[in-house]
Amino acid sequence: MCCNSGRMRGTMKCIILSGGKGDRLWPLSRGNYPKQFIQLRGNHSLFQETVARNMPFCDEFLIVTNKEYRDIVENQMQAFQETTYRLALEETGRKTAAAILLSCLEFPLSEKLFVVAADHLIGSEGYKDAVMTAMEYASNGQLVTFGMPIEKPDTRFGYIRYQNENVVAFMEKPDMNQAKAYAESSEYLVNSGMFVFQNGVFLNEVRKYAPDLLKACEQVYGKRKLFSNGCFFSKEQLEKIAALPVEKAVFEYTNAAKVIRGQFTWQDVGSLEDLEQEGLTLDTNGLQIVKSCKDTMVLNQCEDRVVVANGLENTVVVNTRDAVYVGRKGVSEDMKDILKENPALQSFFGQGRVNYRRWGYYETLSEAAGYRVNRLVMHPGASTLSHSHAGRAEHWTVVQGRVRVLSKGMMTELMVGESAMAAAGEEHQLLNPGKEQLILIEVATGANVRETAVVAQLGSAVTEADMGVEIDPFVRLKPAFKDYLWGGTKLREVYGKRCEYDQIAESWELSAHPAGQSIVTTGSHRGLTFGAYLEAIGQKNWGWKCQSLANFPILIKFIDAKQALSVQVHPDDEYALTRENEYGKNEMWYIVDCEEGAGIYCGFNRDVTREEVQAKVQDNTIQEILNWIPVEKGKVYFIPAGTVHAICKGCLICEIQQSSNVTYRLYDYNRKDKFGNTRELHLEKALDVLQYGKYLESPRNVVEADVVRTEAESQQGLLLSSCKYFESRLFRIADRMELEIGEESFASLIFVTGRGIVSGEQTSITYWPGDSVFVPSGRKTITIEGPCELIVTRV
Repeated sequence: MCCNSGRMRGTMKCIILSGGKGDRLWPLSRGNYPKQFIQLRGNHSLFQETVARNMPFCDEFLIVTNKEYRDIVENQMQAFQETTYRLALEETGRKTAAAILLSCLEFPLSEKLFVVAADHLIGSEGYKDAVMTAMEYASNGQLVTFGMPIEKPDTRFGYIRYQNENVVAFMEKPDMNQAKAYAESSEYLVNSGMFVFQNGVFLNEVRKYAPDLLKACEQVYGKRKLFSNGCFFSKEQLEKIAALPVEKAVFEYTNAAKVIRGQFTWQDVGSLEDLEQEGLTLDTNGLQIVKSCKDTMVLNQCEDRVVVANGLENTVVVNTRDAVYVGRKGVSEDMKDILKENPALQSFFGQGRVNYRRWGYYETLSEAAGYRVNRLVMHPGASTLSHSHAGRAEHWTVVQGRVRVLSKGMMTELMVGESAMAAAGEEHQLLNPGKEQLILIEVATGANVRETAVVAQLGSAVTEADMGVEIDPFVRLKPAFKDYLWGGTKLREVYGKRCEYDQIAESWELSAHPAGQSIVTTGSHRGLTFGAYLEAIGQKNWGWKCQSLANFPILIKFIDAKQALSVQVHPDDEYALTRENEYGKNEMWYIVDCEEGAGIYCGFNRDVTREEVQAKVQDNTIQEILNWIPVEKGKVYFIPAGTVHAICKGCLICEIQQSSNVTYRLYDYNRKDKFGNTRELHLEKALDVLQYGKYLESPRNVVEADVVRTEAESQQGLLLSSCKYFESRLFRIADRMELEIGEESFASLIFVTGRGIVSGEQTSITYWPGDSVFVPSGRKTITIEGPCELIVTRV
């Protein structure tokens, strides 16, 4: 059995809520650099610590944050090279109910989810036991929250009233008298804002107690904008969702809530005074001297300045490069009021000296009228966008690494100690082709040296292909799993897919589709979603046939139908692009295995009309007019867009299709899931796209894949399907085969049976039954060793 293609047992998906603004810890934090991202634990942030702390329990992270912080998150995730993550970017915050619900819609119902905040300081002792207990509760259908013992009365937090492990009530932030009463009672805990639950259970509870909220979130989720490793929610759409904390939306009403009393240290870092918590090492760079002071905290972040505190009591002193705060302890939260009363301070609250970009970050070292000095740090393989400045010239000197400067149509490479410049108005682009961080000192001079002087972003970021970076000759992929109610257990039993779902309906083996992306598991891009990997290597490495395509063109999956799939139809490109903003769907089914008497529905058994089909759906007799085809192991069926179809029970199938998730359900046998909910039908759209004529079997639609007819077919593989979207061939390898790859297309390798080695260009990996290997385009030879049955797909 394959042991490489699934995820670890006992893992969850982690939703990190990381959208808070930067006014609580000023001047350490700023509007463009909020508290969760500043370095408070030596050389890393609370956000990074949140990721590291939960990696033993979670194999993927969904980070919910404001769109302004995308570059910070992308930069700080560089510390976790092999960790898979996605982003959910908000243009405005709508409190925790919206953030959590929109995140939940990203995952299958069977997935366990762990919701955490990015700005909590948590001790390691006792944390593991609490999380593992929460996972057990969640497996039994409970919604779990974590309550913390009350150390002292505090009006900043919400509270949980509890009996044993049962939640009695959630209490909002109290006044001081109430907070004192909670602290004196044994019935209250601080609400930590962390939750563990099975996705389907949580969504079903929301459907019971806040159906309008769920409906609004589903509608907004459907209008999200997608990018390679996440999605974006606009302010216009988000404001259609009620701004509620998740406690008020569902946890106050559900009977399924349980609370775990935390036996670990916990602190919500919400003020400068919280920085004195035990175990928190401050990132202090400068010299600070404290003499004859009592109960005083001094923090100096400037290496070139000294701070001397003498004879102070009950005081907080914080010095940064551009701002100093001095205040009595306990009043730092007044900064919000100070900002409102002093608009002139806005620039100091909103902008810090460090600014993040997709390529890295820059820190302003010195600035005055007519000049500014920045320290630029660029990640390996990164590039700026092509741009120019109307009001300034720029001069760069290399301190570490090497840089390529693209200007005036010429590429110049500079090493340590070498310099280059771009005049005002001159288009330019900086690239880091190396495998280490690039550090530059940039001196900007001119009438306007501020960042707002950027005239335009005239090009796109340069890919690894553009820079000539040598990429891996191939990578193995881990699938995304789907738990649809008709699924079975064969993908676990036959292919060893490691997934905890009770039923695994589908494994998406090669997918860059946002509805379920494969994950790269080998090579230098290990841990990236397949979409992010494709973006990194550049469209040139997809092959020249793909250059005109907006998205990666194909999706390959295994399907285990323990029960029949819904009766459905897929639209063609024209209809889908107009109505759904994605491609239509033509697909091919290769019958990997089947039970006796198994079959499929494909097309109608006679000419029908739209009105007749609609009537038969409504009176539950649609199967009477469907064309039934008994299936056999090794046969291939091509399902053109517009053809009504259904995979019936007992089929194990490898499906190769256009990269689309547009499916219109006509009929679903009136089935209900384990929560008693029926699945949505799409009758009107289905009726719009159906082909109503009698199904006619043709060589294009059915192939005898179990017969290799000629010696040429043996060498080239048996053609399973060839259409304008993809071509698939079946190879049966007895011992060893060399597969030629060209510049016209990538190649997807799906190993139906066998085990052995894939090698090429001094790289090799083992393969097992059910494995998926992606080979970028380019002239090369891939060697496949070991007896196997292999499907190779190209465009």
